[in-house]
Amino acid sequence: MEGRHSHPSTPIPDDFVQKWGKKRGSYNCGRCGLPKKGHVCDLTKEFSEVPTPTSSDAKSFVLPSPLSVVRTKPTPPLPPPRQAVPQLRRALSFDDIGVTDESPGSDDDEGEGEGEGEGEFLDFESELDLGGSGKLPANCLWEVFKRLPPSSLLSSAKVCKGWRDVSRRIWKSAEELRLEVPVKAQIGLVGSVLQKCPGLVKLSLRMKSDVDATMLACIAFSCPNLDSLEILTSETSVNRITGDELGRFVADKRCLTNLKMEGCSNLGGFTLSSTSLSTLCLSELFCHSKMVFNCPNLKEISLIFSRQENENTDLTAMVNGLGRSCPRLQNIHVASVRLTHAVVLALTAANLRGLRMLSLVLGSEITDASVAAIASSYSRLELLDLSGSSISDSGIGMICNVFPETLLKLLLALCPNITSSGIQFAAAQLPNLELMDCGMSICDPDLDSPAEQENDTVELQRTPSSKLHLIYQKLIIKHSHLKKLSLWGCSGLDALYLNCPELSDLNLNSCMNLNPGRLLLQCPNLESVHASGCQDTLVETLQNQVCGDFMADDNHYPCKRLPDGSKRIRVPHSYSPQPFDDGKRKRRLSKQRCAVLVY
Repeated sequence: MEGRHSHPSTPIPDDFVQKWGKKRGSYNCGRCGLPKKGHVCDLTKEFSEVPTPTSSDAKSFVLPSPLSVVRTKPTPPLPPPRQAVPQLRRALSFDDIGVTDESPGSDDDEGEGEGEGEGEFLDFESELDLGGSGKLPANCLWEVFKRLPPSSLLSSAKVCKGWRDVSRRIWKSAEELRLEVPVKAQIGLVGSVLQKCPGLVKLSLRMKSDVDATMLACIAFSCPNLDSLEILTSETSVNRITGDELGRFVADKRCLTNLKMEGCSNLGGFTLSSTSLSTLCLSELFCHSKMVFNCPNLKEISLIFSRQENENTDLTAMVNGLGRSCPRLQNIHVASVRLTHAVVLALTAANLRGLRMLSLVLGSEITDASVAAIASSYSRLELLDLSGSSISDSGIGMICNVFPETLLKLLLALCPNITSSGIQFAAAQLPNLELMDCGMSICDPDLDSPAEQENDTVELQRTPSSKLHLIYQKLIIKHSHLKKLSLWGCSGLDALYLNCPELSDLNLNSCMNLNPGRLLLQCPNLESVHASGCQDTLVETLQNQVCGDFMADDNHYPCKRLPDGSKRIRVPHSYSPQPFDDGKRKRRLSKQRCAVLVY
């Protein structure tokens, strides 16, 4: 009996003896710490692989257990048997609840932290606060939390004090926030979230519930330093904000520079006065008796009006006011079926010297005379969008004569009076052109209503009798800078030849009459071709041509005649006897294969 107590396998601390008293031997398993009664140790096989410790290295050896790993560095002595049972509660540790394997640093830190005892788990929150080297330091948790959506970030604050503190710091440091407000959400929910972000600068709300002046008041109170506000509506939401309420909000927010709002059908008459506002976008405008913009620093404005027949906003008076109160305008976009030549004349009379981008969409009464007025007043335009107008090839000629060096983007979609000859002339006379959109311009009059072939839900006003001679047209474009070309809905196009080395995006949606045998694409940098609504044979031809170009680029060895002259291999036009550049080869190998998109 004395021998059993005289040679203990592990020294027992004095404080342990005083607290519990000296017992008759050990009733716990020396391998896993569980009671011996009725116990069969599962670590027999593991013990066979571990050398038996001697008295000389008893302090540096740790018995393996399911909750610890064998490490090469020295470890503390084995705890008393009574302390081995609480160690099993590590199965309910913090990592198993809140941190997954996908979080940064969890894989490496897990091996170092396990097996340290229960005290380490209790100190985990303090390590998060101090940014220590615990199982998941505060800097790692910060990187994880800042990538969470707002709903998950709110839920993570309920886990523990450490997570709540990191979550609170994330909210306080947030400068941009995008929220989707559910249908039955109350204004208090949005307010509680916004109050967590006192330094918020950019806010984007996608409303599935109705929005009114209460939401504007909540935003004004919770975000004093707001710089950009975006309110997007959906099919289930209605924007009930009036013109007076919006005017008060803009006047009070002296830091606001960008404002975008959808569903503005209930504004009525309004006056917007702000010295800080530089970008304004309002959509779904309807029957406005008064539209006044007192914004001297406004540089970009986008006004999209409703297409209802009874829409009667006076656009001429509105444009006259823009010229007087917004002299620094650079970008103007107006979409309305009530755009006329008189509106264009009022715009040219405004004498906006800094105007660089002009977009007048859906104005069927805009003609070649309007183009002449624009060309005489604004000769430095970089973007011109006259989609839905009634201009002809003569108007395109005036555009080419006035903007040969400055124009970068030309959009003439839904223009029924232009032909492939005008498009070819524009491509030849505008050397710096990067984008051209001529969708639904070369159409087959034998088809049904053009609205059925339209992808952007914009109706085309055209006279079928004037287009009978335009069936089966061919288009040849050779351009060195063109990057994007859109010919969607050109059902009257029969042949297409493109030689554009910089072209990356080509839209051929609904080009139903395009002959696959009369299609040739010499565009080595082409990345995507849209071919929805096209013939299957055309889609197959597109895939063969773009994939053939890709396979041809894979052969980087120069082609030439064999030494014996028995076989001739055609040398590509692009081949030059200059030494091959490894850097260029790597760039070619990294080029992505062109995708033919059919929805």
